[in-house]
Amino acid sequence: TIGGFDARVFRISFSGELSYEIAVPASQGRAFWDALLAAGAEFGILPYGTEALHIMRAEKGFIMIGDETDGTIIPQDLGLNWAISKKKTDFLGKRALERKHMQDPDRWKLVGLETLDGSVLPDGAYVMGAGGNVNGQRYVFGRVTSTYYSPTLKKGIAMGLVARGPERMGEIIDISTLDPERDAIKARIVDPVFYDKDGEKQNV
Repeated sequence: TIGGFDARVFRISFSGELSYEIAVPASQGRAFWDALLAAGAEFGILPYGTEALHIMRAEKGFIMIGDETDGTIIPQDLGLNWAISKKKTDFLGKRALERKHMQDPDRWKLVGLETLDGSVLPDGAYVMGAGGNVNGQRYVFGRVTSTYYSPTLKKGIAMGLVARGPERMGEIIDISTLDPERDAIKARIVDPVFYDKDGEKQNV
């Protein structure tokens, strides 16, 4: 129990900071919340919302299901090769992962993106390449999946999926503006972990 409340505590971090998730019965939720704020008042405890949470997780390069993933993304695209068993002879999804398309070296893979001027990239914007198709549309080889202004770093940061992304660190690319009247935005491919690369903040 915590302060007289039935609770389960989990050492989990979605923000990259030292964090805990506390589960209590729904009937005790409001009372526990009030007790928690009262106990933390002397330490300056302050609730924060989901937008702040998303900025913090992006600074750490933590993926968000539904943003960095969709029905086409596989673990290898996100650098999650460690999560795939190398010992089991079979598991759900193993055959799918062995298909030729899944082994394509040109697959779009997770990277960090930062504009040269520090601005915030448009969400969902495409990475533009040279040339195009018969319809006059430019060739694309990636897209922005999450984009925010980081108050900590004082600049725009983004995560995206780019063809051969991890092999292109430092490369300057063109990002569409979603506005036909504006030129493409110049951005640099960087490590998706923008802040606290060694994880010291969550291991204090």
